Amino acid sequence: MNEQPVLIIGAGLSGLSIAYELQRQQVPYLVLEASDHAGGVMKSLHTDGFELDAGANTVAASPEVLAFFKELGLEGEILQATAASKHRFLVRNNQLHGVSPHPLKILSSPYLSGSSKWRLFTERFRKPAPANGEETVTAFVTRRFNKEIADYVFDPVLSGIYAGNPNAMSIGEVLPALPRWEREYGSITKGLMKDKNAMGGRKIISFKGGNQVLTNRLQQLLSTPVRFNCIVTGICKADGGYTVNVTDNGASTTYTAARVIFTTPAYVTADTIGTLDQSLESLLRQVAYPHMGVLHLGFDATALPQPLDGFGFLVPHAENKHFLGAICNSAIFPDKAPAGKILFTVFLGGARQEHLFREMDTTTLQQRVIAEITALLGLTAAPVMQQLSEWKHAIPQLNVGHAKLREAVRSFEEKYPGLIISGNYVQGVAIPALLQHAATLAASLKKN
Repeated sequence: MNEQPVLIIGAGLSGLSIAYELQRQQVPYLVLEASDHAGGVMKSLHTDGFELDAGANTVAASPEVLAFFKELGLEGEILQATAASKHRFLVRNNQLHGVSPHPLKILSSPYLSGSSKWRLFTERFRKPAPANGEETVTAFVTRRFNKEIADYVFDPVLSGIYAGNPNAMSIGEVLPALPRWEREYGSITKGLMKDKNAMGGRKIISFKGGNQVLTNRLQQLLSTPVRFNCIVTGICKADGGYTVNVTDNGASTTYTAARVIFTTPAYVTADTIGTLDQSLESLLRQVAYPHMGVLHLGFDATALPQPLDGFGFLVPHAENKHFLGAICNSAIFPDKAPAGKILFTVFLGGARQEHLFREMDTTTLQQRVIAEITALLGLTAAPVMQQLSEWKHAIPQLNVGHAKLREAVRSFEEKYPGLIISGNYVQGVAIPALLQHAATLAASLKKN
């Protein structure tokens, strides 16, 4: 039997960053990973001189996050986004419309109808009438603004972040500032004007070699190596902590630990904790992880008649395209593509379109997407590089009912001191949120 003070289940970004922070606090740990590699969905590829990220493509880094990367020794590997990253586009009627998240700037854009602009302009004068309980994003935005703004502004933005369905996503989970502004100021636009920090303060960055550089570095800095091919099969209480049953490279073994931190996806964590709490197990299994595809397309620069000077573009579901949006990587990080080439990362599937993977084979789906992007951008030649990565279980969906899961997790951790449920479905999908949680958790474990 192997005794450990802290056992971390999962070697994705969450698990690795928690392990690193525990090491800084001089708290012994061991990380168990079911696969044969660390990093989880942080996956970088290199094809024909193009640098591709099949997971997160960018990091919105605060000064604190940049300082952390410097501490890791990654300062020289950081790529700062060009000024083009400030330009964002939404698609309507097969045209790109430059938009700004600032409501006053949206008023001058032809993207929205006059009636929607009026609803946006007069929102601050309408009395709040909050609904009881959790609201979906669509319900909240339609109530405060109208359905066009819900469908053509909030829908594509949330597709870009979560690949989610705003008809199901909880406004309190994915955009918590909005209901807070309604409560505090009686208006979303008024709250946005008062909360100046809501719209900025972060730099868009990436890493030379791809964003997997981050998880690779964290793994390299761990003094205790990750144990790979270790599948956790069960857990039970034991004297002074917990006994964890593991299939370690095909052999059954057990570990004992005073604390066990689960950083695995909700459905994986459910497989382990079911014997302790069937109610929480059921809630964990309800967290949806839709099927997604990440399609990288490289073109000769001459194939694009008008250079896309921007971060990329998002597509409202109402436009009936076969993709959610695209990042123009070479516009914001020129080193991601060879000289004379341009690189797009296109996102497929998600909560509203995962059915496409069932209805057509991936070759047909890619051809359809390329045809739509060609028509949208006026491309004059076929891609010179094409690479599809699929995630059968992609971004966790924070839908209505997620607050109940959070409460169940808190109750579980109170009932079983030393068991901690972590991961991006609890702390948030953004990289900075996971890094901040790791530091906070490690500091609290050091004290206790």
